[in-house]
Amino acid sequence: MKTLANVDFGLLRLWVVLILITVASLESVRLKGHVIDERLQGAAVIILAFIKVRLIILDFMEIRHAPVPLRVALEAWMGVICAALITLLFYTP
Repeated sequence: MKTLANVDFGLLRLWVVLILITVASLESVRLKGHVIDERLQGAAVIILAFIKVRLIILDFMEIRHAPVPLRVALEAWMGVICAALITLLFYTP
């Protein structure tokens, strides 16, 4: 059994941030159409999801300390996919 002295507070802090992002996404969906345009809310949820993906890839998969080309490739891939999804969201009826 781990004691408080053995807890990795960096991962604990990251986990709390991931939970807060999840709650923010859920609240955005709950307020659907009441505050801002639905497409902007959708874009916000997509961006929050990709922030979570980035944090998980960098910290839980330990890519933060990987060789630079691998990290750049993953960051670029995430940016392209996020931009493509937001573009599809705004340009489809």
